[in-house]
Amino acid sequence: MGSVHLLFDGDILAYRAGFAAERRVYFDGRLPERGASFDSKKEALKHLPEEHIEWERELQPVEHALENCKSLIRNISNEMSLHFDARVSYICFLTGNFEVPNFRKDIDPEYKANRKEEHKPTHLQAIQDYILQYHQGYFTQGCEADDFFGHAAQDAKDSDQIPIIVSVDKDLKQIPGYHYNIGTRTLSFVDEEEARVVFWRQMLEGDKVDNITGINGIGKIKAARYIPIGQSNGECQRVVEEFYKKEFLDGWKEKFNANCELLWIWKKIPDECPFKVEEEENKESAATSPL
Repeated sequence: MGSVHLLFDGDILAYRAGFAAERRVYFDGRLPERGASFDSKKEALKHLPEEHIEWERELQPVEHALENCKSLIRNISNEMSLHFDARVSYICFLTGNFEVPNFRKDIDPEYKANRKEEHKPTHLQAIQDYILQYHQGYFTQGCEADDFFGHAAQDAKDSDQIPIIVSVDKDLKQIPGYHYNIGTRTLSFVDEEEARVVFWRQMLEGDKVDNITGINGIGKIKAARYIPIGQSNGECQRVVEEFYKKEFLDGWKEKFNANCELLWIWKKIPDECPFKVEEEENKESAATSPL
């Protein structure tokens, strides 16, 4: 058996390590000094009116956050080495975009607009720098860390390695192969048929986390019913197109194509979703073109 190559979602690593080194403390904002404090807002609500609840962060030293990150990488590497009885190597992908903006923002300025700055760990920058310097870190530009996993997985296979995507992101299951969930500490295998339907189900569901709207009233259960495992891409696309025609009427092609680009995880670098439909204006310009 070949060696194992772990493809770490560096964004998830950094956030988990950072949040593990801090906690929110809730207290009565009416008091001149903090007084009694609570570990959760739920607990604080048992004792205080909501409008008077305030919170602040209690931080561990940055070294604790870096050790958290190191432990996550080490423990998962050791676990996979034992599971496959193989040598382990790894790389960590981080979303950068400070040099080239994320192309998805050009498609939809509201993409991820529902995310708040306050949800970022205080030590995030230090953890990212640590991953870059000591843990095979790589900042992606113009896209997201997710978009590098498909290409990296194929590179690993071409080198007779077993690629394992390490994340919690359900979108990455568009890529067939082994997936290790950091949150549940479980290893699973996604075959080609399972990977194929993930994208099409997302086209129906949308993605509330990333602020992508799909078909109204369709969630995970209905999407699985309409797009069962075993359908071809052509069959899946016909089903999804019919929903878009009913939901978005004359603008269905524009919405369909935008969601294709927003939801498609690259399989190579760079990549474009192969399922976009030709819009009428493109057909007209092609018909009148002298070429």
